[in-house]
Amino acid sequence: MAAIDPNYGKGPRRSIGAWVSCTGTADDTAGVAKAFAAASRGAFTLIVDCPVRIKVGMDISRSLFIDDGTTVEFTGSGKFTVDNVQIPAFVIADSSHITLTNWNVEYDASLPVSPEVTGHVNHDQFIRGPKPANAFNDQRLTQWLATNRAIVFDRREGTVNSPWTGMTNACAVFFITGDSSDVTVSGMHIYAPANAGGERFIAVAFSLGVNFKSNQTVTHNTPQTAQFEAVPHDLKFTNIILDGTYMGWVGGLRDSLFENIQSQRYGDLQDAQGKNVGGVGKWFAPPHLFYFGYAPAGDPGLFNKNIQIRNVVDNGIRIGTARDRGAGDTLSGYALSLKIGCVDCIVDNYKSARPDGFLDVLPSDGMTISNVIATYDSSFINNVFPGWRFPSNSYRNVRFENITFIDLAPSSIQPPIGNAVQASNQGIVFKNVHIEMNHWGGQGSLPPVVGGDRNEVSLEYLVKSDATRMVISQSGTVAITFRAAPAKLHTGDTTVLTWSARQASACSGDGAWSGSLGTSGTRTLTMTSPGDHEFKLTCQNAGDASTTTLHIEVSPG
Repeated sequence: MAAIDPNYGKGPRRSIGAWVSCTGTADDTAGVAKAFAAASRGAFTLIVDCPVRIKVGMDISRSLFIDDGTTVEFTGSGKFTVDNVQIPAFVIADSSHITLTNWNVEYDASLPVSPEVTGHVNHDQFIRGPKPANAFNDQRLTQWLATNRAIVFDRREGTVNSPWTGMTNACAVFFITGDSSDVTVSGMHIYAPANAGGERFIAVAFSLGVNFKSNQTVTHNTPQTAQFEAVPHDLKFTNIILDGTYMGWVGGLRDSLFENIQSQRYGDLQDAQGKNVGGVGKWFAPPHLFYFGYAPAGDPGLFNKNIQIRNVVDNGIRIGTARDRGAGDTLSGYALSLKIGCVDCIVDNYKSARPDGFLDVLPSDGMTISNVIATYDSSFINNVFPGWRFPSNSYRNVRFENITFIDLAPSSIQPPIGNAVQASNQGIVFKNVHIEMNHWGGQGSLPPVVGGDRNEVSLEYLVKSDATRMVISQSGTVAITFRAAPAKLHTGDTTVLTWSARQASACSGDGAWSGSLGTSGTRTLTMTSPGDHEFKLTCQNAGDASTTTLHIEVSPG
């Protein structure tokens, strides 16, 4: 790579008007490409101060690469209007020292619900054959890496191209791949028009994926390890507003920060009639605001690691219907807010109002999710899934703390939290987790089953229809379920306490009651005084002990 001016971004500033028409209607794609190239390697800060239309469509030659040392800042009436379909609008590939500030990006296109297009476009010519995403990956991106990053694709042992990250990822407005680093995106607003239907939403705002490192020869047999490949790292996304998306961020990355993120309208791929949700055959991946996963059987050097997600507000303005209807419909997933598997990662201060749900926990080791307020509607997702799931395995040292999770459905059929039953789990912690629902109409027990060793569980359920409160505590091998029905009443009324302990030899009470208790039982109490009455229950065996506290609120009669 050519040297980058160490003072890049601090020197001269030039308007993009020197390269484009600034009409906002003419096709200025070629001019933007020239402006980006001129501004690279710290030459100057490119100022976008007028409306610019970038026409990409399905033409793989038109995706715009942002090279090393490029700084682009939007001011005044600066705006990019993009229309990429099944291929990216902007690409950052094995590139670094890039700063994108206050971008104003409107998406003006529609992703087809059927992926079965008969070819792609290259230099304005339609070519029958590979789909746009495949052609972009195998032809445009691979050739760019060969030309600009000194990667030799040696095909004597078989076909080798840029690693394939999937069709969903290729639909991104911003496609960040490989050993890209020191990329800062701040103050960006990326959106669909205010009057756009759900069929005209942004497929993916930001895709992040693995690719080959620069300056090497790769073959069909090159191992998929961190020696030869990298995921984007040292990225910073701050003060970002998304409005009208299917997917916000998707892929893999390391050592990165997301802070002050806001999402407005969201949905799932659909046609103009609101049908074919998820695309024909549900080909489009279930969308999320954040979707970060990795292959646990792969190289740890390519795992998601050291990611911080802080101060997120997902306003959950849902357009369209859920993709999975139940009653025999195929299951493919749903558009919950956060889907993440990570090593040594933090999610803190997160608010979500998505009716689809809040969280999928993918294989993780050393992840803390804390200070969350999330609502969802299990009836919206047709009672098919919990709103907080553990759909995989290999959970180690995963902590959930200070979380309020509310199902707004009239009646909950699925437990709000799914099970993490694998015996290989270690160190799953629920601390101060509060669950609310209007009515429990499902079968079986509500608490999640948490398998494995060294788990610590402390969570509370409140069922509003009958004022039932239930607390669950697990420490080591001892697990307690302790319930009051009702937990809100008036003086002179009675409540029924029910408890059971798993793998305990003895229990005892403290606080508003005391003394030895069996490992399971029922007690009916008449509450004679107003106030907040605290009932403590401790159960133990030879090696472990678990304690939980149940609050009963008594109002004057």
